[in-house]
Amino acid sequence: MGNKPQTNKKRFLYPDEYQRMLEHCNPNQVFTFESLINTGARINEMRNVEHQDLDSSRNTINLRVTKVRAKLKEVRPTPRIISVSSKFFRYFKKNLGKRKILSTNASDVAIKIALIKIKVKDPEQISIHKLRKTFGTWMLALGCDGFKIAHHLGHTPNELAKDYATNDVFNANDKQIMRELLGDLPSKFYPQRF
Repeated sequence: MGNKPQTNKKRFLYPDEYQRMLEHCNPNQVFTFESLINTGARINEMRNVEHQDLDSSRNTINLRVTKVRAKLKEVRPTPRIISVSSKFFRYFKKNLGKRKILSTNASDVAIKIALIKIKVKDPEQISIHKLRKTFGTWMLALGCDGFKIAHHLGHTPNELAKDYATNDVFNANDKQIMRELLGDLPSKFYPQRF
């Protein structure tokens, strides 16, 4: 598994690739990958979540440790609160403390090994950060409001459009699997109708 450079910055996982990949993962790997695909958070953001960061009444997670965004002239991280599906919230709360979010390196190795096992065409193009890109891409494909997704990811709308938007290459089956995996989360991101 040499470290080939990633040349396809737009690469994301299709829903069936993600599902098949999980079949070749241990429980900590599954917990890590499920935490990232269901939140769109960065791995280090999720590694720092504690029980007091969970709000059961709203199904939200407070990300206290976030990336410092130099482009936005931040000098310290700006915490953000993100919504998650009710199904994922229960899963995460139940497993937080029992399972652990893996390190970036361990996650990158695990994801590549699992993708090689399922014979994905270009496993070297997938890193753990691509689960974040996958989340954003799926949410856009499901018709979610781009401004809300950008805020959820801690991006500007321009960054979302540049880095996450893609042609709608998903079929009806793909979108059904996305809805099953993301639960009721996309409904929180649909454009408001007045």
